Amino acid sequence: YEYNNEYRQKFGNFTKGGFPGFGTGLHGDMHFIYDPDEMAKVVRSEGAYPSGLVEKLWAWRRAMVESGSSLVSRKENGESYDYGLFDNGKTWKRQRTFLQTGMLDPKAARGFLPGIILAAENASREAPLHAHDVNEYLNYTAFDMFCSFMFGQQMRTATSVVSTDEVVRGENAENERFVTAALGVFDKTNKMNLFPFEYLLATYLPFYKTTKFTGLQKDWNTVREVGLSKIHDFIDRYDQNKLDDMEKASYLAGAIGRQRETGEVTEDEMVELCLTALFVGVDTTSSVTAWNLMHLALNPQSQQKLYSELSTSLEEKGSDGSTRVNADVLGKKVSPYLHMCIRESHRLHPAFFAAMWKGNSHKDVEIHGEILPKGSMVQLGHISYDAEYVDEPKQYRPERWTEEGVASRKGTKSEVLDHPFLRDPFSQGARRCPGSRVASNEILAMISQLVLDWKISIQDDTITSLDDIKYDASPIKPIFPTLKFEARTT
Repeated sequence: YEYNNEYRQKFGNFTKGGFPGFGTGLHGDMHFIYDPDEMAKVVRSEGAYPSGLVEKLWAWRRAMVESGSSLVSRKENGESYDYGLFDNGKTWKRQRTFLQTGMLDPKAARGFLPGIILAAENASREAPLHAHDVNEYLNYTAFDMFCSFMFGQQMRTATSVVSTDEVVRGENAENERFVTAALGVFDKTNKMNLFPFEYLLATYLPFYKTTKFTGLQKDWNTVREVGLSKIHDFIDRYDQNKLDDMEKASYLAGAIGRQRETGEVTEDEMVELCLTALFVGVDTTSSVTAWNLMHLALNPQSQQKLYSELSTSLEEKGSDGSTRVNADVLGKKVSPYLHMCIRESHRLHPAFFAAMWKGNSHKDVEIHGEILPKGSMVQLGHISYDAEYVDEPKQYRPERWTEEGVASRKGTKSEVLDHPFLRDPFSQGARRCPGSRVASNEILAMISQLVLDWKISIQDDTITSLDDIKYDASPIKPIFPTLKFEARTT
């Protein structure tokens, strides 16, 4: 998290460096900037087929080809591939448009909240049993909440994984297997990205598979095996009219209907798109939730303030006799401090080491007075650790995001902190994460439920500040010490 400031202070506000596999050319040329207004020029130049970071996930693209993903097709020249959702042409736009329908629309996303909240309630009850491995717990909660959105089903994986009942464990074994494999793909991808030699071998010796890639491919195939089985089973039950009301209201049920009505993607493409959403929803959401939980555990006064707000919101706006969280309780108007906490956590510890990556795939762009040729890659770095912009940058202070706090930055250098590009980890523009609204609702629901149910603290006297917390690779997540969960009510 110190990297962006150190790099900027040493080399300046506009530099170029090597980032093999993500930048362009053999050396991976990447342009590093820190002004979101300059990045906005790149976003505005995107055109109909913008470029994004997912195009640079070369290991995933190779795994897609190896596994026969229907998102991939041969280009007309027969010598290269169109990677669909992981590319930037017409096929990308067609697949992306289909996928994001029913996800990005605020009204549609709000409709999935009851199931997400129920999944959060179920997971929160088991929190003390996961006190020694909170990251694993949050991965399972992310999976459970996303499954409520995707399938309209309550998987309760966060419950089954700590069950002593062998029957319960057996019934949910495939879910555990899916989550473990999905995390394995992310972990092995990160490790491969740290070794440019992996990218060079894949580029110039495409027939050769390294040990790292072979491991990634194994996990990838497991994700496909389990995920495709779940999706095809759902389609069979859809055709047999065996879905319950929650399942009928799910994203997948809507996607099946849309696919058959419009034909804008094939059924195989629809299945692969839903699999992709299910897979990537496991890690990023849990990383953001993890940092929020860590900050609240380290800052009991902020945690108590949030608990007081949520308790009042629940009493005034809650469902079922003011006992259950709902969309109103999670809203910014009713629970503003909740949103301030999440925004401050993102400022301090975003899930990725840069705010966004973009490519000017459409035309040349002028950045800081220099012309970047078409096809360049640009990274917007974080400035949130820089005392030049942030007062006491390592202090967790959600109050920075009150209306008064935002107003006080107007017309000052610090005003840049309120730029939309620095607001959350989901990028911006036409390639903003299509599941961003769902993920945001999951984070709001999980943090709210945990704080309402438990007083959360760290059981390690050697940890007194953020400087004592170590963290893992991208998506960046804290390495938790053992947490203590004390029930708020008996």
